[in-house]
Amino acid sequence: MEAADRFEKDGFVVLERVFDPAFIDALRAEYVRQFPNIARDATAYVVGDRRLQVAVQLTGPFLSPDLYANPTVLALTKAALGDDILIDNFSLVSALPGAAAQHAHADHPDLFPEHIFSRAVIRPYALNVAIPLIDLTPETGTTKLFTGSQNRHWSEDLFILPYIARGGCYLADYRLRHFGTENRTSAERPIVYLTFARPWFTDVVNYEGNVRIKLAIDDLPAIPEEYRPLFRRLAAKGAFDRTAKELFKIPVK
Repeated sequence: MEAADRFEKDGFVVLERVFDPAFIDALRAEYVRQFPNIARDATAYVVGDRRLQVAVQLTGPFLSPDLYANPTVLALTKAALGDDILIDNFSLVSALPGAAAQHAHADHPDLFPEHIFSRAVIRPYALNVAIPLIDLTPETGTTKLFTGSQNRHWSEDLFILPYIARGGCYLADYRLRHFGTENRTSAERPIVYLTFARPWFTDVVNYEGNVRIKLAIDDLPAIPEEYRPLFRRLAAKGAFDRTAKELFKIPVK
């Protein structure tokens, strides 16, 4: 079964070695440089037991198209969401040593919860690309993904535990039920989350009031022109001035 078909059926797809492990190591080094002690960082906010989320500054390897425009990931994302996509948020979640398992949840409530068939008829509108910065093992923990739970009918007995080596990732429908498992090690479990969405959707549940994409205006020209539309959420939200909006080719009001 092709990867796009697996995503359509299961609500997720796991990809092995789509990134160079050396590139992942560079991302981790930059993360550690920015957050030498995430547990004491004032910008981190709690998303679960001993789980912290931060907005990583998009600089160095985090500003590389190798991360946000990986050809394999981008092709699958467009197959799921259509060609007109953008980045809705760019964050990192770290499960600290001793973190307990989360409760099962979806990343966003149903758009039309009053309609019992909404999940069956509505196409995916957003997905997460989860990129671990360490090798995931039964000791470090991972994310338990419930197969087919983006749809109305699914079973708690059907799931996977993706233990991904550095360089791998998984794509998950925003409606998929899942939870982070415990971290039994003495080290962090940092995972980068890159959320792609259709242009009409934005997550107002998890990111309203929080930084979605941390990008300095001086770094905008470093984004290749062909990929700037992916970042147009910034211009649309009024985060930058007229020059930046023109750079993104967004009408200035």
